[in-house]
Amino acid sequence: YDPEAGNYATTATFVWTFISIFALWIGIMVVLYVYGQMKLQPVDLFDTQTAGNGHSLTTSDLENGYVRPTQRSTYKFFALAVIVFGLQVLAGIISATDFLRPFGINLNELVPFTVSRSYHTLLQIYWFFMCWVGYTIFFLPRLTKVPSGQKFLINLLFVVAAVVAVGAVGGIYTGQRGWFGDDELSYWFGSQGWEFIELGRFFQLLLLGGFTLWIYIIYRGVKPWLTMKNIWSVPAWLLWGSGVMVLFLFFSVLMTPSDNFAISDYWRWMTVHMWVEVTFEVFTTVIVAYLLVQMGLVTRLMAERVIFLAVMLFFVTAINGISHNFYWIAKPTGIIAVGSVFSTLQVLPLLLLTLDAWQMRQEGGRANELRVQGKQAHVMEGVWVFILGVNFWNVFGAGVFGSLITLPLVNYYEHATYMTLNRAHAA
Repeated sequence: YDPEAGNYATTATFVWTFISIFALWIGIMVVLYVYGQMKLQPVDLFDTQTAGNGHSLTTSDLENGYVRPTQRSTYKFFALAVIVFGLQVLAGIISATDFLRPFGINLNELVPFTVSRSYHTLLQIYWFFMCWVGYTIFFLPRLTKVPSGQKFLINLLFVVAAVVAVGAVGGIYTGQRGWFGDDELSYWFGSQGWEFIELGRFFQLLLLGGFTLWIYIIYRGVKPWLTMKNIWSVPAWLLWGSGVMVLFLFFSVLMTPSDNFAISDYWRWMTVHMWVEVTFEVFTTVIVAYLLVQMGLVTRLMAERVIFLAVMLFFVTAINGISHNFYWIAKPTGIIAVGSVFSTLQVLPLLLLTLDAWQMRQEGGRANELRVQGKQAHVMEGVWVFILGVNFWNVFGAGVFGSLITLPLVNYYEHATYMTLNRAHAA
């Protein structure tokens, strides 16, 4: 806010701000109405009598179930995710010392701010992926018989993931400190220099290869479900949701140092934006729906309808909303307006996740009843509270803060300031 510099919001800024808010309220009413209509169908879509085998997947099934070798092979993905998560948090603390300098401590000589910031943003996405990889592979045997050679492919995928993790951490540090001595070598094995995609080009391509292998592993696991009758079933959506996530990663291949910067940066934003505002949420929606069906809390039919609705909302709002990132590159008012309106509407599909989270919370009560009946030994109360907590910050951070900062009037004054960081950390 700097009136002396002529920084006054235009009439269009005010108009489109009110349109965005109005569209948001209309959207909330429509989504809740459609969801309610699904619930009021003649067939009780929430009937749990035929949706499961009468007990909770997360307790008695896992207490008494047999853990297959391919499932045990996923444990190391979660271990890697924990290590990467620890490094990400540590990098965030080191980055913060550049602003605070507690007790006069200055870590810039050891870990420059550009390095710690790169770690903090990039590793966050990486440990997400490792958890998703481990989760999807762990539950594949519940769908069909394990194909031969699956364990080898899973172990190969972990080797690729570990090489990328070590190579990215080492390459970003040595590349950004200029230790390679050769720009071409640094580009391939050090740091590309693209914000949020700093890892070396070689490790980026290796990562894409690893995730392509992940999709192939999922395909082998759900292949019997890929029939015309079940092409949009919940198990098939595990493949479609994962595939879309990896597909959008390939936008980053189009970023090259030899192209026009505006063009390359456009593809960078397509990658980053689609990661955060489409693939993360689409995949989460599919995973939550799959869990709900497995636990017998909703029928497969209801889950599939909610997935369709949520995925449609995510794609429509996110693809059109990407233009709110083009704030400083001389785009006309119409482009910014479309981006602001649809970005504001990105809270709508998160409402569906909220309803799903509350549905899952009811599982805690049923688990207690089953423990009294002697059908299971443990009730993990904290799990259900944790699910609600995660959902709260997802809606509050990505939804409320996300909608707030993309309103044209707010965006006019705060674009790329600390409110953006606040939104990112909350989400």
